Amino acid sequence: MEYVYHGSNTPNLKIIKRNKSTHNKYWVYATYSKAISTIFLSPNHSDLFYSLSGNGIDTPVCLVERKPGMFKNIFNASGSIYYLDKTNFKENMTGWSAELVSDKDEKVRKEEHIDNIYNKLVELSKDGELQLYLYPERPDWVPLDNSDLIPKVKRWEKNGFDTKHFFNIYPELKDRYNNYK
Repeated sequence: MEYVYHGSNTPNLKIIKRNKSTHNKYWVYATYSKAISTIFLSPNHSDLFYSLSGNGIDTPVCLVERKPGMFKNIFNASGSIYYLDKTNFKENMTGWSAELVSDKDEKVRKEEHIDNIYNKLVELSKDGELQLYLYPERPDWVPLDNSDLIPKVKRWEKNGFDTKHFFNIYPELKDRYNNYK
């Protein structure tokens, strides 16, 4: 049996239940990559805190810290990686090739507890399963000023996202955001 992985900050689950997603569907999310599922263990995971790319299969997983100390803050937590049977999961349903979805509640086959997410991410990086960039290091395609977030947050705002949270983290981008067309 092949597995897919689901990360959660809730331990000891026996069933992963479908929840209404950002895609307006009732799905269980999973991934082929244990590195990506580790990132999603944090209850504070968000594009506002990092840039995440790759799927861990044909493109490497790349995680970029956007501001100093963010990772030690948001990943200073524990969680569980749940191994799920891949049978019901579908690819190419969300626009990100790393995400798989099931429209059924999924039985947990195995649980792997992670005591400290940050330490696990550093370990995954050392093992070559994740390209980890700690601020101010980053690849060329992620600007140091984080202005790549502006068009994304503009799209979110159209769907009801409260920009106050964005401006609390990035007050330096407020003028550029307001002038963005």
